[in-house]
Amino acid sequence: MAKLGEQVREARQRHDHDQGSGQPVLPAERGASAGYRVSVELFAGMLFGGGLGWFLDREFGTRPWLMVVLFLLGSAAGLLNAYRAMMRADREPQSDATAPDKAGQKGKKE
Repeated sequence: MAKLGEQVREARQRHDHDQGSGQPVLPAERGASAGYRVSVELFAGMLFGGGLGWFLDREFGTRPWLMVVLFLLGSAAGLLNAYRAMMRADREPQSDATAPDKAGQKGKKE
């Protein structure tokens, strides 16, 4: 029984140590970059669509219809690109370079 109790204590200590240094499914660095990419995708789509619509409205005298239509199309394209980027980020496996080693520090590629 004493041996079993000792094994249980060791297992609990290992479990507690592993819980403290566990890596989330999507690490903070990768999550932040994915968030920035999504916001850039959305903003770029809206900006490009609205800008192109504004320019074409100015050239053809159709204010504000082309700007509204192209802004909505650019927003939809930005949402679609953001969705694709998030799905890609979710599917990509986590690299070993960002996984912590036994000491809890990030590993380095050599």
